[in-house]
Amino acid sequence: MKHFIIFLFIFFSLSSNATSRFVRVVFNSNASYEATVIWDQFSGNFESLILDTNSKFENSTSLELSTSNNWKGMNNCIVRLKSLKANQHYFFKIKDNEGISRSYYFSTVSDLPSQPLSFIAGGDSRDLREVRTKANRMVAKLKAHAVLFNGDFIGIDIDKQWKDWFTDWENSIDFDGRITPMVVTRGNHELSNKVFVKLFDVPHKKVYYSTIFGGTLLNLVSLNSEILKVGSQKIFLRRTLKDHKEFYWQLPQYHRPIRAHVKSKKEMETQYNNFVPLFENYPNVRLCLENDSHTCKVTWPILSSKDPDAEEGFKRNDENGIVYAGEGCWGAPLRAADDKKSWTRDAEGVNQFNWIFISMDKIELRTVKYENEAIITPLTEETRFKLPNNIDLWGPTNGTTVEIPQPKRVKN
Repeated sequence: MKHFIIFLFIFFSLSSNATSRFVRVVFNSNASYEATVIWDQFSGNFESLILDTNSKFENSTSLELSTSNNWKGMNNCIVRLKSLKANQHYFFKIKDNEGISRSYYFSTVSDLPSQPLSFIAGGDSRDLREVRTKANRMVAKLKAHAVLFNGDFIGIDIDKQWKDWFTDWENSIDFDGRITPMVVTRGNHELSNKVFVKLFDVPHKKVYYSTIFGGTLLNLVSLNSEILKVGSQKIFLRRTLKDHKEFYWQLPQYHRPIRAHVKSKKEMETQYNNFVPLFENYPNVRLCLENDSHTCKVTWPILSSKDPDAEEGFKRNDENGIVYAGEGCWGAPLRAADDKKSWTRDAEGVNQFNWIFISMDKIELRTVKYENEAIITPLTEETRFKLPNNIDLWGPTNGTTVEIPQPKRVKN
């Protein structure tokens, strides 16, 4: 008994003395082979990131920093991991001159398109910390492959709010140290592109880039709705869609909705004119993720149209159309969905995020009202495609599951 007490004392001393916090993992290139670990080294001196594929750290590797920066009141340390194995757990600890952190782990995704993927997608966490913390806790329970976070992390782009956000995000880390990696985009409340380079190590200074999941299963296209839609961003979008036209799916994500479902939000004509025609050129683009409005919507499949009977430049087209989903809301103040269209499937002002399953033959989209997270039994990585008991799915009139079939004319 005495030796056991000594062991516990040593273990918790080492864990508590480590001076790293706000640990996160991001995917920003190829989620099968690369990932980036980032944290705030708020005191002490970093020595190494200890990495292993075994939780016992029996054959660990010690890695140096790739880069670091002082931004938003944090000492952001960044380690870029390359040449990883697909579909593999990676355990890590952060060692500094004051101790060793707890053990964390994340998983790379399979490089086989036959293996389905699970995503959580949303944005607009902004101001209501109690609400967004519930969403973060639900992230830990659903065991998605990644979180697609589409902007407006904070209300005011100041140091304190970013520290509060990362404090709350730690609730998304499971009790065993499992971290759900993120893919991020910029919102209008982030006042510069630089914050995403500094805090999330995005690979392009203007915060538009693509991330590959599951070999040829998915090209995730992250766009920046806060900068010009023409010029270099449009060239990038045209190129990445063309380069990945053979993929089963391509999925654009961006902050501002092209046609908002809140009357006070402006129509994004520059996105309608520059993004939508490119989306519609590729049959494997069948879903777009939007945010910003602090409400909830899912459209029927729609295509742009100049016909007299089109509404706001779109018409429903179940065979070839694109579903637009999202508009928040992860903790920002809710707004009523007071601008529904003829092609709106459902819309309502509720706290929610999208839960998306992607396989070769279809996409399944559900919308999770996460505020009952306390009564949800956690899934495992083996059961991540099962609906847990008591899950509260939104879908007031047209069902809780949106199925998007693989277009037959996509060449695989």
